[in-house]
Amino acid sequence: MNILAIHGSPRKGGNSEILLQAFIEGTKSKNPKLEKISLYELKFSPCIACGECEHSGECVLRDDMTEIYPKILSADLLVVSTPIFFYSQPSMLQAFFERFQALWASKYILHLSHPFNKTPRGILLALGATKGKKLFEALVRTYKFVMDACWGKYVGGLFFRGIDKKGEILEHPDILEKAKNLGKEVVLFEDEANWNLERSPTP
Repeated sequence: MNILAIHGSPRKGGNSEILLQAFIEGTKSKNPKLEKISLYELKFSPCIACGECEHSGECVLRDDMTEIYPKILSADLLVVSTPIFFYSQPSMLQAFFERFQALWASKYILHLSHPFNKTPRGILLALGATKGKKLFEALVRTYKFVMDACWGKYVGGLFFRGIDKKGEILEHPDILEKAKNLGKEVVLFEDEANWNLERSPTP
């Protein structure tokens, strides 16, 4: 299995990165091919809606995303770990999602197949400070469309409320254990039905 792990928070070493690292530790039980990318260490812009990808299937913007597209297409599993800002994803993660427009155009405008005949799966690891209802709904809805754009499917996530201060997640070893166990499950079980995920569209 080829896993691409995306960290979407601007805070280095914060709760979402610690959560993602716990997941990664779990995958080491089988040592898959895995790469972690921190979006805020990259230089790229959001989609500029130029429409050029509808003709070529490729984004005309030449920035760090140029090197990320092949990694997205090579992945069997895309894991995104992020905090929630104002009931949605942080701006850099939103910009990353927008750049899937080129893949969407390849699939739906040019009617191309996945270049490696894959159906990648997507997982979310998300947390937020508030305990409000449907806190992760917008993120889940967006990620469903993102995964569809890259010929894949969203299969579920782990979602945690009431975690805010940097490093606060370390006070919740049960949460980190859940993430670590999920990492083990994704490399040991091919069928995602065996992965302990929250699958509600409005978590």
